[in-house]
Amino acid sequence: MPPATAPDPPARMAPPTGPISGLGALGRRLGEGGWRLFFDVGTLRETQFTGIPNVAANLAREIVLAGLPCDFFIGDNVLRPDYVRFLLDSGGGSYFGYHHQLGQAIGGPLLAAVRAAEDGSIGIYPAEKPFHRMFDVEVQVLHDFSTVVTPFFHLRATTELHGLNLLRDIASNDVNACVSSATAEYLRRLCPDAGDRTIVALNGVRWPDRFARLADRLYGSLAFEPYVVILGTIEPRKNLEVVFRALAQDRGLLRRYRWIFMGKEGWLFDFGQAVQRHLGAMPENFTYAGFVSEFKKYALLRFAAFTVYPSLFEGFGLPIVESFSLGTPCAHSASSSMPEVAGAAGFSFQPESPEDLLAAIYRLEAERERDAAALAARCRDQAAGFTWQRMLATILSETLDRAEPARQRTATPADAPVASR
Repeated sequence: MPPATAPDPPARMAPPTGPISGLGALGRRLGEGGWRLFFDVGTLRETQFTGIPNVAANLAREIVLAGLPCDFFIGDNVLRPDYVRFLLDSGGGSYFGYHHQLGQAIGGPLLAAVRAAEDGSIGIYPAEKPFHRMFDVEVQVLHDFSTVVTPFFHLRATTELHGLNLLRDIASNDVNACVSSATAEYLRRLCPDAGDRTIVALNGVRWPDRFARLADRLYGSLAFEPYVVILGTIEPRKNLEVVFRALAQDRGLLRRYRWIFMGKEGWLFDFGQAVQRHLGAMPENFTYAGFVSEFKKYALLRFAAFTVYPSLFEGFGLPIVESFSLGTPCAHSASSSMPEVAGAAGFSFQPESPEDLLAAIYRLEAERERDAAALAARCRDQAAGFTWQRMLATILSETLDRAEPARQRTATPADAPVASR
């Protein structure tokens, strides 16, 4: 039974470095220019914040923590500030419809808020755009182009809907914020006219401070059987079959660890059938955990021997950075953005080759045996440059640098924004 009311809220590259204005300075720039931010939190209606909803939630949290002038909206309504904090604290939007019906979520109409921002409005869309040209300046975070580049990994209805809408969204954007250089390069090839409107704003990683203390108290004194984590939605693009094929070739490696597969149920992939096809009966040391909470994910990654990320195509590859942030090494695919994200700390392999995956795992094991502490430190160093604050600061800094010319082109908010769906 849902609560009656919403509670009050309590390419190989080094890690990103270099001068980016802090959010405090960017807040002053927004104020001095009279800009008002509008941030789409439509994805926070998802029951679990994974993937793109996770990115949206972390960016929204940084805006709230920095006290930036911002209205958060879902559809054509602005949310109440206290309800935004409730959503972020809840970690899922299961009760949004219920609270909406009770009148506890909505603060007012979006169009009225945009019209009230007379000096200028900046709309940030962390996912798809429900409409176009509502704001003076429009920014969209672009995560990957898998529905266009690899449509065979998706349901037909998904590719038909998102592929066409994606191109329309890109054409309407003043700033296309890609989550990796690889994604930006795909965009420039797909839409050459968008090249001068394209920036790179890398994803981040952050765990609540209480996770470390709680994990130490619960598990710090325990001796675990050695285990490996494979993290990702259960769907064809995540390429679990190469793991099964590799383990079929080296049964000793299969027996050396427990293999834990984490991720919500996806589409077009039957986990049990794929295991049976390559390994026969389900191995006793296979654990199919499904979706797990953020704390369970933290604990499982932290105490793992290593992780494997075999995906065929990614826009960023957040599980790699999550693993690194806890000092846990990762054997990862050499495809798309993943070498860029992992840098010199990763152990890459060709995703179609089980032999190459085995070689990467053997290299990782040898280095871990030689100096596990140094390997863990290298992983943490690589992850340290990826923060949500830096991602948001990059988006705002690059957008403000383009905002004045855009404001000269668009004097007032459109009375009738164009629906994109």
